[in-house]
Amino acid sequence: MATLLLVSALLVGVFGSLAAIPIPYHAFCSSLWLFQMPCTEISTALVKQIEAFSPMIGCDKCHYQLVSATPVTLKANHTSPDGLQAENITFTLNPTTMASGCRVSGQSISLSFTSLLDDGLNYCNLYNLLSSSGLTSAPGFIEMTNEWACLGYGLATCKV
Repeated sequence: MATLLLVSALLVGVFGSLAAIPIPYHAFCSSLWLFQMPCTEISTALVKQIEAFSPMIGCDKCHYQLVSATPVTLKANHTSPDGLQAENITFTLNPTTMASGCRVSGQSISLSFTSLLDDGLNYCNLYNLLSSSGLTSAPGFIEMTNEWACLGYGLATCKV
């Protein structure tokens, strides 16, 4: 009887603690980039690119919309041309202590309950903005991400 009680307590403890671990129900991507240039220049480039990718400007395939921009945080939305998929995008910019650089973290999260493996859609939301703005060729550009932080990263074929 004592053994049964002990096993029951262990199972409740294990499965009870699993309930505290958040389970993602939406596809997402979190990436980190380093640059050897000031954050203000990176922020300006990203804002200009988000605005250039707006359907209001005539970019029918892009569908990015700037939500807010502060010196530290940029927020945007992206929708698919058919309007069936939508993602929230956030860039957080922090100056580095070395070489007047900038550390940029980016997140793209699907709003709909889609497959967690989104074939790199969320990664491409971020990468297309960086690439089209020329930031992937900027001094000191380093990208840090992987399949765990960015579901579908290995499957991504980004095209604007």
